[in-house]
Amino acid sequence: MAEKLGIKQAQSVLVINPPGDYGALVGGLPPGAVVVRHRPADVVHAFATTPGELAEHGPVAAASVLEDGLVWISYPTDGRSDINQDLLRTAIDGWRPVNEQISIDGDWSAMQFRRESEVGSA
Repeated sequence: MAEKLGIKQAQSVLVINPPGDYGALVGGLPPGAVVVRHRPADVVHAFATTPGELAEHGPVAAASVLEDGLVWISYPTDGRSDINQDLLRTAIDGWRPVNEQISIDGDWSAMQFRRESEVGSA
């Protein structure tokens, strides 16, 4: 799963509001990759279970990533929360989802975000 999330060797990963053991959730990290508690980081992965958490953690994730880094937002899968595609598309001002959702496990899905300036206008 770490590979699917774009986590590479020796990268720093900032996890916001994790649901437990992040390393176990993603099946371990590549050699040298570490979960950090500071920003900025190469990869920022935020978890939200409610629209309020999405509104709180999305902007923090965007502000915490290195210039060429990745931002992922995970949310409960299969409609188990009020988070939907419309909320995700507007979760981070100046950013937008750039992939279809991926499944982290039976409980979590994730979407990757990039700066609008990096992906052009829609």
